[in-house]
Amino acid sequence: MHTRHLFVAILLLLGTGLVSAADLSGRLTAQVSGREQGILEKSTVKFEKQNPKVRTRIVEPEGGDPLAALKEGTVDIAVIGKNPPPEEKDFTSAVVGWEGIAVMVNASNRVMEVSLSQIADIFTGKVKTWDELGGLESRISVIQREEGKGVRPYFEQLLKLEGKLVKGKGVVEPDREAIKAVAGTLNAVSYLDLNVGVGNVTVGVPIRLLTINKVEPEPSNVSSGAYPLRRPILLVTKNPPSPVAKAFIDFMLDKDGQKTVLEEDFVPMLVTK
Repeated sequence: MHTRHLFVAILLLLGTGLVSAADLSGRLTAQVSGREQGILEKSTVKFEKQNPKVRTRIVEPEGGDPLAALKEGTVDIAVIGKNPPPEEKDFTSAVVGWEGIAVMVNASNRVMEVSLSQIADIFTGKVKTWDELGGLESRISVIQREEGKGVRPYFEQLLKLEGKLVKGKGVVEPDREAIKAVAGTLNAVSYLDLNVGVGNVTVGVPIRLLTINKVEPEPSNVSSGAYPLRRPILLVTKNPPSPVAKAFIDFMLDKDGQKTVLEEDFVPMLVTK
């Protein structure tokens, strides 16, 4: 008798889930800026096709606090690139992907591997020549990224170098300009989105991504957590999230959402070689 009741209960739960999925309706407002915007633009279109009674809207944050609109209740989801402050007890967050940040040198550079502390020394100007890192006796030419844009804010945060980066020989943005500068300068070094870098190495662009702390710069190492320079793509909602927001997070963690993460040069939750 007990087994029969359990079986009926499971059927009822499954039936309820199917009905709620089919009848999902309402509005979803997501706040996003920067590189993740492409993920949200593509994903919300796919999500609406699967849920025709849902309407989505993407807005850019105003002011310095990316979670302000979420606190006020004017958006349902905020997309951010680092964990919310621990004192924010009213929020819940879900990681839907990662961004790896790679350090890039010219393909002719003899340096193959660095540590995190050596990266910090390079980009703060403490290390000035490549022979200090096992390369040729030549001056390091730092190609800096534009302040507050692209991968630079996350690079600074991960290495705790806010306000400490050397100005370098030039400031370039976006990633493709950094690649062009390093590919054309023997002693140059810069940093960029890891997936973009891997794609360019694969097609023969003369750059190399440095191994960091003995971990290869590969997407599988980013998703596993072995690679040290990575930051999350977080969907943050109030706790608990609305049914539509919860459904969208579930969508982002399923195959269509994860495919979009990959298409936008980020790293999905699970990558195998």
